[in-house]
Amino acid sequence: MEKPWRLWGSVERCALALAYWSWGACRISLLALILTFHLYGGFFLLALILASVAAILYKFQDVLLYFPDQPSSSRLYVAMPTGIPHENVYIRTKDGVRLNLILLRYTGGDSNIGHRVPNALLMLVNLKANVVLVDYRGYGKSEGEPSEDGLYLDSQATLDYVMTRSDLDKTKVMVFGRSLGGAVAVRLASANPHRVAAIVVENTFLSIPHMAATLFSFLPMRLLPLWFYRNQFLSYRQVALCRMPSLFVSGLSDQLIPPVMMKQLYELSPARTKRLAIFSEGTHNDTWQCQGYFAALEQFVKDLMNSHTREESVQSTASVTII
Repeated sequence: MEKPWRLWGSVERCALALAYWSWGACRISLLALILTFHLYGGFFLLALILASVAAILYKFQDVLLYFPDQPSSSRLYVAMPTGIPHENVYIRTKDGVRLNLILLRYTGGDSNIGHRVPNALLMLVNLKANVVLVDYRGYGKSEGEPSEDGLYLDSQATLDYVMTRSDLDKTKVMVFGRSLGGAVAVRLASANPHRVAAIVVENTFLSIPHMAATLFSFLPMRLLPLWFYRNQFLSYRQVALCRMPSLFVSGLSDQLIPPVMMKQLYELSPARTKRLAIFSEGTHNDTWQCQGYFAALEQFVKDLMNSHTREESVQSTASVTII
């Protein structure tokens, strides 16, 4: 029975490759198709034009979703923290892409890192936790080009690296993600339920098709099949597999992603321990600047530590590692 299935699989792959090649050819010859249709008309030419437009939109989705060159110097210079113990590390993903990681180490006590510190350093100080920052492929000093599957591989490689570190507590790894990173965090947690102790997602979406239907409400986007979307990030499905403690952070002043999506993800979560932290003035990227933000995260981390062991003081969160 294996041979027919293998044969069918090969036929299916060839058919898909032919379809994508034809789609690409239509995209390249769009102008010629339009001119020919204008001169001669014909249903077949119209169908090819529509296929060309669809191909362009399919390819253009990456431009709308990924911004690896913002700011303009981000690929040339990556600021390193000062006054904080840290490591600059390079790792390889399963598909061979070289990624850049920064591990910020919490060593106890109050660190003098100045007043204008990035979000990650504030996490380190307020939560007394180690923080691992990763440049997705195509961002910062990492190689490659961003894609949905690529970002999933990047997050998995980061978690695998953390698990190889003997100086980090493997039982207290918390995954954090904001916006697109929230979708990656949900996917990583769903695929590693026994390695991820908790998850925190902030101002993220249900899926790319949901976002398309919201942003282009004047078009029948809900009628499009999933295969039309080059990137899907189906968080509303993946979150149903995340039973670990979960914190959902929502800024109600988010002008990019409807806050209702965060509430829906919270409701879809099957976790026994889950919280929805709402900040009325929180915007898409700056909710972390709202009053009470770090207090909410700190309480969540303390509860996580307390659930792991009653013998360890809930005031000590130094062994938590945030990815």
